[in-house]
Amino acid sequence: MKERQIIMKRIKQSIKALLLICATITLTVGVAGCTDGMDHPENYPTDGSNKVAATSNPQIISKEDLGHTWPLKVDKGTVSCEHNKQGDPILRFTTSDGKQYALNQVPDNENLKSIETLKSDNDKSVGTLMSFAFSVCDVPK
Repeated sequence: MKERQIIMKRIKQSIKALLLICATITLTVGVAGCTDGMDHPENYPTDGSNKVAATSNPQIISKEDLGHTWPLKVDKGTVSCEHNKQGDPILRFTTSDGKQYALNQVPDNENLKSIETLKSDNDKSVGTLMSFAFSVCDVPK
């Protein structure tokens, strides 16, 4: 009987140790996966995207300017900003062949295709391009 109790005690200890190891591995993998997006953007290569500054309105911007963050099928275009009567920015992207796309959803852009239709990849974000467009708004015409 005593041998059985010793064996059962060892089995319980082994199970606890195994559960502790599994929990540690799961926690480690989970935390490592979550922290990937927690670094500051400056810790990631930008391929030149931090070098672009709005100097005119409208302004030409290219894939070369934004590097790996460039989200569009075309290699360059012109970003413009005007303000409507309410003071809201009207952001537009114009391709080399003159087609205009809405960068934001304001009534003044309702007849234009969304910039989303010009994306090269659905997983790409237009966030960097949008940020640039808003900075173009700050440049006096």
